[in-house]
Amino acid sequence: MALSFRNIFVFKLFFTSLFLLGYVEPNISKNHDYTRLKRSYESRRNKDQMGNHLKGHHSGAIFITENSTSVVAQIGGTAKLPCVIRKINNGVVSWIRKEDSPPTILTVGLATYIADERYLVEHARHLQNWGLIIKHVKPSDAGVYECQVSTHPTTSILIRLKVTEASAEIVGAPDLHIKAGSLLRLVCTLRQSTEIPEYVFWYHEQRMINHDPGVSVEADKSNSVLQLNEADTSHNGNYTCYPSNAIPAYINVHVLNATEEENPAAMLHANSSDVSHALFFGILVAVIINLFAVLNR
Repeated sequence: MALSFRNIFVFKLFFTSLFLLGYVEPNISKNHDYTRLKRSYESRRNKDQMGNHLKGHHSGAIFITENSTSVVAQIGGTAKLPCVIRKINNGVVSWIRKEDSPPTILTVGLATYIADERYLVEHARHLQNWGLIIKHVKPSDAGVYECQVSTHPTTSILIRLKVTEASAEIVGAPDLHIKAGSLLRLVCTLRQSTEIPEYVFWYHEQRMINHDPGVSVEADKSNSVLQLNEADTSHNGNYTCYPSNAIPAYINVHVLNATEEENPAAMLHANSSDVSHALFFGILVAVIINLFAVLNR
């Protein structure tokens, strides 16, 4: 009886051990898998946060000025390249000319780094603007410039400068025909101009006439208009529109005397008659030469 009881006790102990092993090991495995998944998730989350942190240091987070902004300036004018940044605790703003090989450092902070007084930094602390100013723009100044902030990692944006050549243009050029006694009105328009000229002088032949009696000159941002009442034959000749910052323009004015009943159509007819006469004499000479050639055979 004692033996049977001991056997029963051993069997119970054996099956209990099996039960406990079967219960604990799966749970240990489950806990292990849970821990591994948790660590994997936290690792991915940390990477994502780090990626977002690094993205935060890209141009969109540092700069208010958009990347690849284009600026147009005319020859002889002043170019203003913007670089507005968000408030940062540290970091130095530099301007670099990318067209050069190797690229040329132009400014560091507020200091001009190269021996060219045309370059300087326009800094407005309350606006966080670190714009680059280029005075007396040259055609060779065209190209790509980099505004760089020495954060970690370094971030930057690119600004493209296009250089144009401003020129004047007089409506009706190269020739204008008007009747004597009528109003002479010349309109000079500025093309590809990025700045308002300091002045626009008008010349009749070699003499400036802006302040002559009977002459009025009115100007706005892109035009200059010269008016002269009761034009006569003394106003014939070449007129020049001469802006301070653009290529000048020219026009020839023909004031037709009303007593002679001249007009552009009559002048055109006269010119046509001259051409006809020249053509007639040319044909006549050709006929005579051919005639002599036939007679000498």
